[in-house]
Amino acid sequence: MTMDLLGDLWVVPADGGDAESLVKGRKLVKRPRWSPDASSIVYQANVDGRDELHLFDLATGTDRVLSNGRWADRHPDWHPDGERIVFSSARRDSGFDLWEIDVPTGLAWRLTRKPGNETEPSWSADGRSLVYVHEHDGQWSIMLRRHGRADEMLVSSESRLASPSWRPDGSLVTYLRQSEGRWLVSMTILSNPPLDRPMLDGEDFFLAPVAWRDRQQLLYTANGELRTRDFNSWTSSSIPFRADVGSQSRIEPAAAVVRELEPIDEPGGRHVIRVARLYDGIDARYRQDTDIVVEGGRIASVGDHADHDDAILVDLGDLTAIPGLIDAQARLPDDFGPGSGPLLLSAGLTTVVVPPGSAADLNARWSGKALPGPRVVEHDWKEALESGTAAYLGERSARRSPAGRSYQDVLFAGGSATTTWLSGLADGSTPTLDRIWQSRQVRAMSAPVSLANRFTATPDLSAVATSLVLASKPNGLPAGIGVHAELRALVAAGLTEEQALKAAGVNAANALGFGYRIGRIAPGSAADLLIVDGDPLADIGDALNIVGVVRNGRFFSVSGLLERVPAAASVE
Repeated sequence: MTMDLLGDLWVVPADGGDAESLVKGRKLVKRPRWSPDASSIVYQANVDGRDELHLFDLATGTDRVLSNGRWADRHPDWHPDGERIVFSSARRDSGFDLWEIDVPTGLAWRLTRKPGNETEPSWSADGRSLVYVHEHDGQWSIMLRRHGRADEMLVSSESRLASPSWRPDGSLVTYLRQSEGRWLVSMTILSNPPLDRPMLDGEDFFLAPVAWRDRQQLLYTANGELRTRDFNSWTSSSIPFRADVGSQSRIEPAAAVVRELEPIDEPGGRHVIRVARLYDGIDARYRQDTDIVVEGGRIASVGDHADHDDAILVDLGDLTAIPGLIDAQARLPDDFGPGSGPLLLSAGLTTVVVPPGSAADLNARWSGKALPGPRVVEHDWKEALESGTAAYLGERSARRSPAGRSYQDVLFAGGSATTTWLSGLADGSTPTLDRIWQSRQVRAMSAPVSLANRFTATPDLSAVATSLVLASKPNGLPAGIGVHAELRALVAAGLTEEQALKAAGVNAANALGFGYRIGRIAPGSAADLLIVDGDPLADIGDALNIVGVVRNGRFFSVSGLLERVPAAASVE
């Protein structure tokens, strides 16, 4: 048997025993499938936030990448001839479709082109029929494609359906169905007409297709175990195995490491920013009629409207102040260089996190008044991702069951440290992206922006909201714009607007080790804040309605920042 465990690829003897790890390195392996001749295993891996297909050759121990890195490729399954692999991919910006690749040559062709998403394909044992999941406008279906016939709908539901697979004799198809907050296994008997029946219930099923030893004995994963059951039996049993997952080389959580902010340009004097509403980044409610007193680059006090004879007053009327946004893992490609700082700042990005080695030059260029940009800080997420103290949201199921439980492998390997979840969740299905594409910030960019589909279902992340940190790099958008796509994606995934803003505020600040120094509007914090027209605690889209930005105590109007963008291009 082959399985994924803690993100690695393993093989287990058919009746249990010692498991052997084939591919290590926490690639977040999923959906491993033996070739028909058992010489190789195809699996789905995640590399730099993107899903791709790999082929492991058991004879040589080599690992071959089947994908080309441009699209999200998922759910591989072998054709019985051993020469072809069917999979789902978002290659035409029209949602996920089914594709097939010829393994010897690498040539790929498209099998379906329905509206919505076609995913999780599975070939029958004779190679003449294919089942897959189709989702469109919130309706989920199990579809059957028989050789030479039009596609047939076997099951349809407003609840999510997943993981179809064939009984070896082709008499029925099993699949997982979501029902009242839990998953259960159902089967469709391919009679005329087809009959749908419940099959397994009452366990914590993992989202993986049922496998079969023969037409009577089936295998599945539930309750953190490999399970087996005879088709006509009412009980199942576990298949015992032993896997040496070790104890991951852990690093201290970033929040335990106190970091200081590098000094950047600070204005002189004392000034007051007066707003009608203030969200301080901590309290769930607005504070009304507020004065923010700024001295240099820090917030001196936050209080009700009052006289400030010794300060310059900036009265912003009926506008709202919120903390500046932090992108904990940003994409700064080569053609989006230092002179583009004003564009990032105009999108509300006051702190951007990059890998070690690139912050000093950007801070030097962006710290002044001529070409201002966000504060740049360095952080090595690679070590945190490899050690398990951080993980991408798109791969959250690699460490928990669908019910949110962590079993022995995670508990033994991970210890008790809290995982920081990096978002990277936005894709082409994220709601209201059109409002971002129509924004002044996008219109000021030299190249068009878009998002491909990467996920087939929106997860519910409300249970881990306090551990979420906004990171836009995995979604592929440039920094700044990517932050607002992530905010929308997090709200679509069950977070409140306030929780989404905290993911780009105090959550990120704590994970990076800055504590109260950034991410909130409070005495002693860096004076990084946004002035917006609207109510971002009711509509996260209003976070992009930015009128002005205060970065380290210096005020910039968005109009003025955008006027600098053409000048910035000439500087570079």
